[in-house]
Amino acid sequence: MRRACIIGNSGQDGTLLSKLLSLQEYKVDGTKSNDLDILDPKKVIEYLNDINPNEVYYLAAYHHSSASLPQNTTELFHKSMDIHFHAPVNFLDAIIKSNRPIKFFYASSSHIFGSSGDAMHTENTPYAPLSEYSISKTAGMRACQHFRANKNVFASTAILYNHESPLRKHSFISKKIASTVAKIYTSKLGLLEIADLDAEVDWGDARDYVEAMHQILQLDKADDFIVSTGKLHSVRDFVEAAFNYVGLNYLDFVVTKKNDGFRESIRRLGDFSKLKNETGWQPSIDFKTMVENMVQHEINLINQNS
Repeated sequence: MRRACIIGNSGQDGTLLSKLLSLQEYKVDGTKSNDLDILDPKKVIEYLNDINPNEVYYLAAYHHSSASLPQNTTELFHKSMDIHFHAPVNFLDAIIKSNRPIKFFYASSSHIFGSSGDAMHTENTPYAPLSEYSISKTAGMRACQHFRANKNVFASTAILYNHESPLRKHSFISKKIASTVAKIYTSKLGLLEIADLDAEVDWGDARDYVEAMHQILQLDKADDFIVSTGKLHSVRDFVEAAFNYVGLNYLDFVVTKKNDGFRESIRRLGDFSKLKNETGWQPSIDFKTMVENMVQHEINLINQNS
């Protein structure tokens, strides 16, 4: 039986990946933030020696969209670098010391590219990180590339574009839209406040994206891959699809309101051709279905608690 460990298994991607791997008869070991001190190299080595995995999926993130992030730039840099760079390096080094053929996966982000303008990103697009989050993610990717090229570690990375599911946290706009539409539908009351209906996003379904993660580690050679849909949808498209699903006109319930912390959205569009050519992967769940699944999940939750 193959064995995998997921670092950061309690979030959306970790939960879905754990389910996928279990269905494929893996023995899955997951770690949450309190389970293992991933910043202690000795603890990481002990963990890998104890678990003895075939595959390690590093999904831990100090996420840029979390409302609980510190406002102090220095603290944010330190925490971001700890989770996105220092800890992955500990795992990469531990793999070398284990002297075992462990495959390592690192979840990166489209934010490493900054703004694409009218261009579609490929794996050869220059990195242009604009935030503490994306700078630290870029550093983590560079570490993987270094260990791959110079230390012969099987270290693959995925540059992930926006991917959603009912498991998203409420700090994400997709979850905000789905939950608010469900509340309006069940109570016939309320409004949805949106800062920018015209912002465009390369949105995919998270179930497809964890499938891509797994397929990347089944290749014989480690590499970097973009995981995206290659299609843009506006926030307006998301809102309209959500309200259409429950038979309501979004124009009757949406208010455009930009708060003091509003920032213009950066357009990012990814080309997943390399991944498709090497693994056959492509998105299987369309945008409309993704939105409807999220809204229905929120309706189910309301009905269960009523």
